[in-house]
Amino acid sequence: MQVLQEDTVRQLHLKQGRTEIHIAPKTYVTQQARDYIKEKRLTLIVDEEGKPLINREIRPAPEMAAGQFRTEDGQILDHKPEHMTHLHGNVLVAKTHPRIRLRGLLDQMEAEIVCLQVRTQKAGKTGLTGWLADVIAFCRILMSCEVSGKPLEDWKILGLTSRELREQSQKPGKYFGVGHLLPDYHLDEWAVELNRLRALSRQVELAAADAFIHPDGTAEREDLLQGYNRLSSAFYILMLQLASAEKEGGRISHE
Repeated sequence: MQVLQEDTVRQLHLKQGRTEIHIAPKTYVTQQARDYIKEKRLTLIVDEEGKPLINREIRPAPEMAAGQFRTEDGQILDHKPEHMTHLHGNVLVAKTHPRIRLRGLLDQMEAEIVCLQVRTQKAGKTGLTGWLADVIAFCRILMSCEVSGKPLEDWKILGLTSRELREQSQKPGKYFGVGHLLPDYHLDEWAVELNRLRALSRQVELAAADAFIHPDGTAEREDLLQGYNRLSSAFYILMLQLASAEKEGGRISHE
């Protein structure tokens, strides 16, 4: 019998960025592994005869195979126009739709994070590489919840809750022994790169606001809006950790 342990799940999640964990039938999943999967909001999939089960909450609906599509207003289409894409299931929207733009910006930010990970890994900054993997994992959870409509619950980034992220980013002297950082070329090279990601995360947050805040000022998906808002806090906290480590002559660790 195969056994899935927490360490294996952790490696797949943090090192490879996986949000879906595939296992063979009759695999024993330890309680620690199940707890980690639940905490990180991962999806455990039992393969059948070597073929992964389809997560229909995220994947396109079966109607697509028969060329059956519809628009948000209920119009039926027998093909997928080039200027349209999937909002969810077999529902098509224009590629200029605010939620599609949000996904594109989030995808761009993930790509930038991965590029930075390549550099930090080569430079031996493995602690920072690991923390960036944690941010990527959270980005993919945000994407999954946006597409599937699932609520964003009980989440953490860098091991911190939403309240802790906000608290620590607003009081750096208390938590890191340094003052607020301003963008400047004198900053550590990695802090400069993190600041670039912080700025990009602000654009992602604005796209989320455009997608979920209505003209009358009311909002939907406030859980996601909060999550997107905290991305910039996460990058800033990593900058503060670097500044604190430099001050003490140490380095960022990732445990």
